[in-house]
Amino acid sequence: MDIVVEDDPDPSDIEFLEDEIRVVASSISGLGDERELAVFVREDGQIRAGICGWTWGDACELQSLWVAPDLRGQGIGTRLLALAADEARTRGCTQIVCFTYDFQGPTLYERLGFEVLARVENFPSGSTAFWMRLPLG
Repeated sequence: MDIVVEDDPDPSDIEFLEDEIRVVASSISGLGDERELAVFVREDGQIRAGICGWTWGDACELQSLWVAPDLRGQGIGTRLLALAADEARTRGCTQIVCFTYDFQGPTLYERLGFEVLARVENFPSGSTAFWMRLPLG
């Protein structure tokens, strides 16, 4: 048996770990299977903006939100978040959580009704990380 630290793991190895964790979590919790959730803005077949995460039981976690620099400030991030929230509601979710940094846009999330649940100063050094939550009514 080998134990190896890797700084460039094969994506399929990461997917294997995540799949195994999902199987165990679903069987223990009884909440059903996790489902991916993604909304994209495409132009000429290229992704120009998007949001992704997952739903599981009555919860949604958004993991990535990105808008191409030339499209920022046009409300696209707000629209992506709204569409993701609508889909989460359709799937029976009662809340959305996300993790973000002070340099990424916590003010966008707050403007849309997210509340700060926790903050970690100097994570990474010189930055602040936030766990945020949006109740879905």
